[in-house]
Amino acid sequence: MITYREATNVDLPAIRVLGREINALHHAAWPDVFSPSGDPQPDEDFWRETIGVPDATTLVAETAEGVIGFVNIAFVAKDRSPLLQPVSYARVGSVGVAEGHRGRGIGTELMRRAEAWAAAKGATRVNLIVWAFNERAVRLYEELGYEIRSHSMGKRLVAAEPDSS
Repeated sequence: MITYREATNVDLPAIRVLGREINALHHAAWPDVFSPSGDPQPDEDFWRETIGVPDATTLVAETAEGVIGFVNIAFVAKDRSPLLQPVSYARVGSVGVAEGHRGRGIGTELMRRAEAWAAAKGATRVNLIVWAFNERAVRLYEELGYEIRSHSMGKRLVAAEPDSS
C-alpha cells in the first residue's frame, strides 16, 4: 500500500538518495552539465529548502519499506516581467521515484497532489523544467496536461587561444 504525505526532516536521508538517482540519470545524459553522483549527505541543505516552510513543500510517497518517491514545489507570487500576464504560479523543482517503483502511477499521483497544494496556495498554474533527453518524464507531464511553453538552449564554448598581439 502506498501512502502520500508532506515530508519532514526525518525523510531527508531517503530524499537525498532519490535525488542522487535523479542526478545519475541526468549526469549520464549530460555529463558536462550535471555533476556525477556521489555521497548524498552534502545535498541535505538543498533538499531541506522545501520542507517545513510556508510557501513550499515536499510531498513523499511511501510504503512499508520507506519513502519511494517525492516531489518538491514552491509557490511564486507573480512574475515581475511587464511582458507576462501577472498570474500567481507554483514551480516544481524535482520529481523522483525509486527505480523499482517507476511505471506504477506514483509520479502521476505526486504531481496531482503537488498541483492541489499549489491551487490551495492560490496558484493558477504550475511550471516546471524537464530536460529533452528525459522522454519518460516528458510523456508523464504531457499526460498530465503540461505543454511546451519555451525552449531553453545552451552551447558549450571552447576556450579561445589568448591573443598574442
